[in-house]
Amino acid sequence: MKQFLLALWLSLCLIKSVSAQNVVANGTVHDDQNAPVERATISLQQQGSEKICCNAISDSLGNFQLVVSANATYLLTVTHLGYAPYTLKELNIDPGGRNFKLPAINLKPIAGQLKEVRVLSPPKNYIEHRADRVIINVGALIGNNGTNAIDVLNNVPAVLVTDDGISLRGKEGVVIYIDDKPSYLTGKDLLNYLKNLPSGTLDKIEIMANPPAKYNAEGTAGIINIKTKKGKTKGFNLNLNMGYLQGIYSRNNSGINFNYKVDKFNIFGNIAYSSINNFYDAKRNRQFHYQQGSNGLVMEQFNTETSNTKSYNYQLGFDYDIDHHNSIGAIVYGMISPYIENGLYSTAFKSTNVADSMISTTSLLHYTTRNNTFNLNFRHRFPATAQELNINTDYLHYSTNPLQVINSSTRLPDQTLTGSYILNTFNPFDTKVFGAKVDFDSQLSTHIKISAGLQATYSDRNSTGKYLYTLADKTFPNDSLNGRFGYSENINAAYINFQQTTTLLDLQIGLRYENTYARTNHQDAALATNADVVYNYNNLFPTAYLSYKLDTVAANTLILSLGRRISRPGYSQLNSFVFTFDKYSSNKGNPKLAPAYSNNFDISLNHSNKVTIGFAYSQTHNTIAQYYQLTGYALAFIPVNIDKATAYGLYLNLSLPATPWWNINLYSDINRNHYTGEILDVSYLNNSVTTVTISGNNQFKLKKGWGLEINGSYRNNLTYGQGIYLPMWHLNGSVQKTILKNKGAITLTVRDIFDTRKLRRQIEYQNAYLTSTSNSDNQLIGIAFTYKLNKSALSRPHHSSIGTEADRAGAN
Repeated sequence: MKQFLLALWLSLCLIKSVSAQNVVANGTVHDDQNAPVERATISLQQQGSEKICCNAISDSLGNFQLVVSANATYLLTVTHLGYAPYTLKELNIDPGGRNFKLPAINLKPIAGQLKEVRVLSPPKNYIEHRADRVIINVGALIGNNGTNAIDVLNNVPAVLVTDDGISLRGKEGVVIYIDDKPSYLTGKDLLNYLKNLPSGTLDKIEIMANPPAKYNAEGTAGIINIKTKKGKTKGFNLNLNMGYLQGIYSRNNSGINFNYKVDKFNIFGNIAYSSINNFYDAKRNRQFHYQQGSNGLVMEQFNTETSNTKSYNYQLGFDYDIDHHNSIGAIVYGMISPYIENGLYSTAFKSTNVADSMISTTSLLHYTTRNNTFNLNFRHRFPATAQELNINTDYLHYSTNPLQVINSSTRLPDQTLTGSYILNTFNPFDTKVFGAKVDFDSQLSTHIKISAGLQATYSDRNSTGKYLYTLADKTFPNDSLNGRFGYSENINAAYINFQQTTTLLDLQIGLRYENTYARTNHQDAALATNADVVYNYNNLFPTAYLSYKLDTVAANTLILSLGRRISRPGYSQLNSFVFTFDKYSSNKGNPKLAPAYSNNFDISLNHSNKVTIGFAYSQTHNTIAQYYQLTGYALAFIPVNIDKATAYGLYLNLSLPATPWWNINLYSDINRNHYTGEILDVSYLNNSVTTVTISGNNQFKLKKGWGLEINGSYRNNLTYGQGIYLPMWHLNGSVQKTILKNKGAITLTVRDIFDTRKLRRQIEYQNAYLTSTSNSDNQLIGIAFTYKLNKSALSRPHHSSIGTEADRAGAN
């Protein structure tokens, strides 16, 4: 703590000393007919120096802002596709004031066509801070080339991916969005989907620990919004990415992103393929201890799985400007992913270190996952007003059909066979989701904006369990496991959001109302019963953000956020069917689960988007966590509600250029997580852990197109309810060389250099103690190739009252 306070004090001193010398330069970019030019690139460099000291992108009104140092002479350059470059030499910044108005900037269009143009954009920062989110630019790390979405998330500060799911700042309850829309996937289904999403299709990762009222209130730990690439540049543009990784086994992925834009029409899409060969090794040790002097029993489990996953993905969409006020768009996405897995499992029993018996099991599992989504969107800009209406409709269909054959035998130490069976399982799962949303935005004045919207979502999920046992050459259905489980959910929501911007203060206040009506249906084959459980509840979710500039140049900003969130029980968590791994390990849901509610608070100090220091606090009631229930020697994994979970801690983020050729991104946090409450009326949990996390990357820009990157992370103990995850760390390295006149790049990557990314945990429950270690094919060496092709027609850009289509296709 002393070291952290010292770092805090030094950072504040740094902020104070640097901000005193800064001046804000404001400007506006117009064309030759005085219409605003959006997305123009403005670069500023000191006279006599080739180094760009700062840059900016003009907004929809052509406005931009630069934070610069006084007492210097600058060279200002403005560029935009389709216009001649604009240059202003010997620009002197007035040191007498904190705000400086730049001269009028008018760009002249270029007549004629060019066959090929290479568009130079300013380099993106890896991390950008906003009042309501943190933005991670995926392409800013060369180590992300040739990987998948899971690998990208593992590099994101404060995000942790485990076999059980994804957490943010040590908290479970994160909801994953794809292009501003919920993925509607959880658990293993979500992880498998992200593993098959190539990094070459990703643009940004938005981290929202306390999302605005526009977004669903689902997710007590917040939202991670994965935004894919959607080209909007005029003409034909193509990005090619290919990657190959080799560990114990091989994996590869490749993809193409493209768009073609002419006049009012833009078509975009991507095609991707991936193949992942992997292994999974796990060692579990259960020690049973009983009173009255009885001997303890030790159960040792060794699991080995090898698997192959293939994935074929496509996305195709279009935008069309009907007229100056109306536009329409559509996106269709599809994925087909076959999976095959071979497993070998052994369970050995020992009493007072003497072998008792052993169970050997083999497994063959295969299935094909299909995921199809469709979006239709419409935008209307009201004439002569700053008002806009957006309408989105969505449909999702997700299905998988797991078929598994399990062959198990039990033997004594002398290899005498005492029993065997064959179990055939078929568990098809199907999800359909329908959604509609209407958003209305009104810019009441230059500084005040009001947004409101309505949303309705209906989802229907169904699974069927079919189990056939073969004992002594006789095959029969196991009606104690056979059955059907269905879950339907309807969520209706309305929200309103108010934003006001002043010279020093930005305020955003929102309120969201949600009504949830859900029904579970459990059909039990053994008892021939049909049981329904109905849920119906209403909730209000307020949010508030305050951003206060501590100086007139906006170099130092204090950001405060408050919000209330909910985590509803997931489909698999409510499913009361028992899924048996072996006779001593099983997993089942809990139809009595209640929603979890959290109240979140965050305050941070940001300096020039380079240094951020903050404190976060969250308290969750009825938090949903995994509980390990022991019956005899059999262990069942059951989701339960825990009365209260409290999390609070400090975090620090640095994004600093150490030298012109060396950039440092460093993140660190220290969090305290505390779980308390009764569990199933049989035990009381009082578990708390302080977790320290450090992650960062160093980027080195060398000569002749060479680049080097080193990144890694470390964390100590971490808890999710009952279990403790032990310390883990890893280190990655990458080197890149640009080729083909900077249009292409080759990247060589080594992941988990020291093979330390192993998941270890320990659990104490009732009369037993469990330790486990799991490992997969994490240590990899890979090569990736990327190429960008731009064939752009340089006619005068079209200006409509709706502006350009930034984020058009994914608007909602």
